[in-house]
Amino acid sequence: MTLNKYNFDEMDMEFILDVQFELEKHFGKEASTVLVQSDFLKRLADDPMYVHHYDETYWAERIRALHVKKSNSTVN
Repeated sequence: MTLNKYNFDEMDMEFILDVQFELEKHFGKEASTVLVQSDFLKRLADDPMYVHHYDETYWAERIRALHVKKSNSTVN
């Protein structure tokens, strides 16, 4: 993952791994790629209070839905 440009603390890193774990249920080994390609890491860095307000399952579903929507729009 490209986390070097962000300054995440231990709690953020645990949260990211939990979101990735949820994404793995749908994307398997591609979960890391899907996570990095989303805007989740930037959003977490910019507004951690907002991101931590929701649970990992919420963010995984949000990332998954946006990824599917983006994939479908590039196919059409």
